[in-house]
Amino acid sequence: MKRSRAFAVISVLAIAVPLAGQSASDIDVSRRLTGATLVDGQSYRYVSELTDTFGSRLTGSAAYQHAAEWAAAQFNAAGIAAVSAEPFTIDRAWERVTARGRLISPVARPLHVESLGWMPSTPDGGVEGEVALVADLAPQNLAAASLKGRIAFIAAGGFGESAERAVLRDRLDERLRTAGAIAVLWPDSAAGNVLAARSPGFGTTSLGVLPSAQVGREDGQLIRRLLDKGPVRLAIELRNRVSSAPVVVNNVIAEIRGRERPDEWVIVGAHLDSWDFATGAQDNGTGVAMVLDAARAIAGLGRPPRRSIRFALWGGEEEGLVGSLAYVRAHEAELSRCVANINTDGGSGRVLGFFTPGRRDVAAAWRPLGRALLADLGAADIDLSMRYAFQSDDGPFILRGIPALDLNPDDSKYDEVHHTTSDTLDKVDRRDLAIGAAAVAIAAYAIADAERPIAPHLDRAAVAAMLTAAHIDRLLQVYGLWTPASP
Repeated sequence: MKRSRAFAVISVLAIAVPLAGQSASDIDVSRRLTGATLVDGQSYRYVSELTDTFGSRLTGSAAYQHAAEWAAAQFNAAGIAAVSAEPFTIDRAWERVTARGRLISPVARPLHVESLGWMPSTPDGGVEGEVALVADLAPQNLAAASLKGRIAFIAAGGFGESAERAVLRDRLDERLRTAGAIAVLWPDSAAGNVLAARSPGFGTTSLGVLPSAQVGREDGQLIRRLLDKGPVRLAIELRNRVSSAPVVVNNVIAEIRGRERPDEWVIVGAHLDSWDFATGAQDNGTGVAMVLDAARAIAGLGRPPRRSIRFALWGGEEEGLVGSLAYVRAHEAELSRCVANINTDGGSGRVLGFFTPGRRDVAAAWRPLGRALLADLGAADIDLSMRYAFQSDDGPFILRGIPALDLNPDDSKYDEVHHTTSDTLDKVDRRDLAIGAAAVAIAAYAIADAERPIAPHLDRAAVAAMLTAAHIDRLLQVYGLWTPASP
């Protein structure tokens, strides 16, 4: 970012803030945080080091652990002494080794395939068989399907987000194995035979029972065309490395203690882990960089806010918010003193503002602050949409009724690289990344320093009503994030 542009933003910000009736102290803090992140910011250095040094950071891998140690050192170097590694346990660590696929007949051709996450290897030498098209995943129809000794090809393709699809996926590999299938192929939906090959569900509680892979979209379309003409035979070999026992993973937590009410706190987070095909630059190296730079900028003020701010870099997000869920459960006794959660997990697009899923009261409270403090960064919008709720680590806090703000960047280009080999540093926009860090820092300090909490906690009945109104309560139950009977 050009320094002249950065100083222009700071100057306009200093003029705009008084119009909203902010104090001289508020003006000074916002101006200093803006300068610390836009002019003297370190966010691009952070994301560069994280992605180019450690690469992909699959939860439970050595690369993730090294990245966690690096992140703790960055917090310390920013002048934050209270840094800790908070452990949680995953049932199994999993890493891919190799994947091969090939058409045998009626034509011979290699296929673009990768194992789905937390699924088993094939037997040594792989499996070979005729392809059976599976167009209906309903259990009663699967039970009647003729799959013995065959490779099931799922006609639907991709992994949708609807509750119905989640229900159908539940224990799907077990039902396919019972029907006689020796492996399963899901066609990807991305063009160019680009693969994401995510896990078929949330969590790491158990390994799948049937070798399962994703095949590129164009390869999948070829298989469909060949099936229309007659039998198709192919071979798949998947080799994955699975731990023999549960594995301990660390969240990284840093805290700046509040000057007046240190037992009340705002938590600012991003997930440190990534999916394993690329370096996870947009998902979520940029979020990590914003949190680190916000922490550095706030620590550099020399004047902490009224309340404490905790900065969290989560593990296990890609496997189903495992690290943030573990944190919420471990800190259940003090969650009543958590004033707000701020999350960033949307890449480095142009910052529009924040989401506050389903919370009109939070939006009403934040709107004047956003306009006063973030309008000249172009980041003052507030969006109540729940379209991304529970797809990142603000989810466990939302379910506890805690006010949440999730950074909202323009994500029009995000899905082009999301969970693919293309998610690399060259896609990161330095200027927008720095503005994101500024928005996170300013929002965190403003909420932590306010005389009153931004909004109350919702009770369980209000959370349940919000989920039901958004038609996502069933989906969360399927994923194990919400049960009607639990607190």
